[in-house]
Amino acid sequence: MTWKARLLAGAVVLFLACNITLLFLKNDKINRTYHVDEWTSVKKQDLLETMPARGVLAPKEEQHFYYENSTGTFKGFLVEKGDEVQQGTGLFEYSPDDITLTKEEFQIEKETLENEQENLESHISDLEGMQRTLSSAIVEEDQPNPNEYMIQTIERDIYEKELQISRIDTEIEKYEDLIEAADESLLNLTVASEIDGTVKSIKHDLTNPVVTVISNEQKVTGIFSEQEIKKAAEGMKVFITPEGSNKKINGTIEKILNHPTSEPHAEAESRYEFSIAIDESNRLGSFHGEHVDVRIVTNEVIDTLTVPAEAVKKANKGKYTYVIQTNGRVERKKIETGIKVNQTLEVKEGVENGEFILLERPPFLKTGFPFITSMEPKKLKKKDLKELRKKDMLKYAARGLLSR
Repeated sequence: MTWKARLLAGAVVLFLACNITLLFLKNDKINRTYHVDEWTSVKKQDLLETMPARGVLAPKEEQHFYYENSTGTFKGFLVEKGDEVQQGTGLFEYSPDDITLTKEEFQIEKETLENEQENLESHISDLEGMQRTLSSAIVEEDQPNPNEYMIQTIERDIYEKELQISRIDTEIEKYEDLIEAADESLLNLTVASEIDGTVKSIKHDLTNPVVTVISNEQKVTGIFSEQEIKKAAEGMKVFITPEGSNKKINGTIEKILNHPTSEPHAEAESRYEFSIAIDESNRLGSFHGEHVDVRIVTNEVIDTLTVPAEAVKKANKGKYTYVIQTNGRVERKKIETGIKVNQTLEVKEGVENGEFILLERPPFLKTGFPFITSMEPKKLKKKDLKELRKKDMLKYAARGLLSR
């Protein structure tokens, strides 16, 4: 190796040693300028922690209709399985014959009682007349009325007949109620649907329920595992997405059954059924039984400050990030974080909305150090260049070159 080569190698080693020494000096007065490639700003947004689940579309409501023997004889069905029905559509009807015959029997019984009542009232009137005649008989002074016994006997008869009339009144009222019920049955011979929907089943052997109607409105049903049910709760917000669709529908967990779907077993994990109510403003237009993807919002923070997770660094005393100041320097700020969703962190305290922060911390960066950024000609606009004076352009260009 020649002396020139030795001299060059020594100079390089000396240069590197000096620079490394300067980097690690804590109290040095030399201003270092760092080149910053990537930064972003603190943003306000909503953060949602969600739990995925699977579900299936089911009728929101299922109504059963029963045939009552006491109402009358079954006449026939008015719909078939699969028919679309509206609220008020007739499903089946009773025959009026038995009800009419029964009503006539009630009326005969009532008329019989009313005739009996009239006869008793007429008899009471006769007895009262006889009682007045006996009471008006002429009796000598200080002598008892010889008809006193007859008068008391007649009084007892009148009392007994008045009791009979009272009992008959009660019986007449009963038959009047039965006749009124029969009239109502005649007006309600047709059993109608109470909802808009589809006839799910009809039982021609008249075993109850004879007709089942499912609603057009839908809900989502699904199954939670033991781990999932611990995170979910009734009332939680839900996002529903049908398979093969990008449409997002809002919903709410309506009910979670707290008992497993099958008999618990020590060797098997228990499952728990849940149902989701779909917002009335949303219409899926899908078939019952179609599968959907569900995301349950287990935690939600509204309009909170957020930063990318890569911009947050950890230290022994907590977490911090580097904020770009308007004076061209960076400042290390301690922050308090909240929930993390994917690669976004909630910041509860330490930074303000709109502040610029570094995504990656350059090696040996300290708070208060100046920084520079790369020039990006593609982002320059002619309008911005025209507004700059030539003197300013030269100044900024020289500053950039010298800082590098």
